[in-house]
Amino acid sequence: MMFVTEPQTAFDSPLGTRKRTTPRNWSAVLTLAIAKLRVLAPYAAIELVMPGGSLMALLLWLYRRQRGA
Repeated sequence: MMFVTEPQTAFDSPLGTRKRTTPRNWSAVLTLAIAKLRVLAPYAAIELVMPGGSLMALLLWLYRRQRGA
């Protein structure tokens, strides 16, 4: 039984019981991250190149999300 005054950490588990991330899982995460970056790349380019691009990119993103629904 734990008391309120005892500290609780994420490392309370015995050694060897934590799951390790395999390289296959890392490649899946990396693939997903690259796919998300490809979706956001045009909006980032508009934001960086055009004056007032932040507002333009936001409005374009909102328009495309509304139209797709």
